[in-house]
Amino acid sequence: MTVLTPAAPAPERPLWLPARFSLPLGVSPDDGFDWVGNPDSFPSHGYWLLRLVDKVWKLPDGSPIQLDVWQRWLIIAALEVYPEGHPRAGELRYRQVLVSVSRQNGKSVLGAIFGLYGLVREAGALVIGIASSAEQARIIYARLLAVIRGNKRLAAKFKRLTDTRGIQSVDGGRYEIKPSKSAAVQGLDLTVGLADELHITKRELWSDMVNGTAARRNGIVIGLTTAGDENSELLIDLYELAEDAPERFGYFIWEAPEARVPEDDETLGRYLIAASPGLACGRLDLETAISDVRGMPEADVIRYRLNRFTASTNAFITATLWASRKRKADEFPAGRPIFTIDRTPDWGFAAIVATIKHGDTTSAELVASIAKPSLSQLVNVCVDLARHQPLTFAMDWYALKDLGNELKKRGLPVWGASQGDVMNGSALLYAKLATGDLEHDGSELLNLQAPRTVRKNVGDGFRISRKDSSIEIDGIMALALGVLAAETQTDDTLQVF
Repeated sequence: MTVLTPAAPAPERPLWLPARFSLPLGVSPDDGFDWVGNPDSFPSHGYWLLRLVDKVWKLPDGSPIQLDVWQRWLIIAALEVYPEGHPRAGELRYRQVLVSVSRQNGKSVLGAIFGLYGLVREAGALVIGIASSAEQARIIYARLLAVIRGNKRLAAKFKRLTDTRGIQSVDGGRYEIKPSKSAAVQGLDLTVGLADELHITKRELWSDMVNGTAARRNGIVIGLTTAGDENSELLIDLYELAEDAPERFGYFIWEAPEARVPEDDETLGRYLIAASPGLACGRLDLETAISDVRGMPEADVIRYRLNRFTASTNAFITATLWASRKRKADEFPAGRPIFTIDRTPDWGFAAIVATIKHGDTTSAELVASIAKPSLSQLVNVCVDLARHQPLTFAMDWYALKDLGNELKKRGLPVWGASQGDVMNGSALLYAKLATGDLEHDGSELLNLQAPRTVRKNVGDGFRISRKDSSIEIDGIMALALGVLAAETQTDDTLQVF
């Protein structure tokens, strides 16, 4: 009698696989997923690199690093080599690699591992790290430096280990950080180029790095990023290149199915998992991730957590959210307030907002709205408000430095905000509105300005934008800085009894 053995079920698609990615040579979309994790599926430098990482890579507490399964797979996939019998046998398949994944998934660890790969692969290697700022590029550099210093056998292969001026191996290999300028990498003979945050990297810089690898048989440029906006020209180019799927361009893109934030947690969870392999692998907690994004601006959730492109400018808050935070009590809370002053660029209007923090809640109230104010008029109003013994008078120092100096002459406390404070205040204002930790008086001016205020992306953050808003927003600008001041300025006045 013949016994028929049922066919084994086809392996399911792992949740941690990217939404879109380059298939290994010889693998068809119709082949299923049994090749994933199978070391015989395709050759790669990633296998020996991972063996090295497992031996030398220690965490700050001395324990060995535990890479996620998706990180191990990505290292193998990105460093695929041509198989035996191919004219380029043993050579890296990819000359350019794009890795796009949501925040908090360990991109800097991957970058450091690829940096180690470049340094140890061959004598005389040159590894260059770039990012939007030297500080950002130094994150990957510092991770690798700490690993080398923490392993005696590995450190013995290097003769120069500096915090900022390069890593140099005994056999002449170098790892250097370069400014985010095209001229900084032109003419360099690169082994590995590492670019962090491609959504704010210039096209020319990437092109110069790719050109710099031309003389190397195994030269490679690897970019790590989150999604961008319509101004992210390089990243848009690379996404379009991924659509064409050229053989020597590797792309690994984790992203949600849509660029929207679902209202129900179940769908949101699925979207977050699609964009975050760390969640799919279980290293990150899904419940915490859902809770976190519910307090974030929608545009930031879409861009940084769902890893989808957004517009560079978006509405700051909705009229519904703003209206829901109207203060229920009739009276402004007792205590020493902070008075924040803001003016329009043409001195057409000025607004003064009072803020005070009580417990976790910040209360805000419009104190004054002045048409065509003069400097002396603003000084007089502030002097009059001083009878309330405010903690400080806060203002954008760039716009109202003269006012601040006049108040200082009169012995009044002054806090001058920087452009960085404007960004921090913008983010804090939204977070407090989203979580219900801010209440306002529902004044007509703020009710008018709030839903018409526009936010603009700035690097990896955002700020409230006067230029892009449809009306003047002096009241909301004062509110944002006032909320920040209430959070950071404390009552350190000596009490005398």
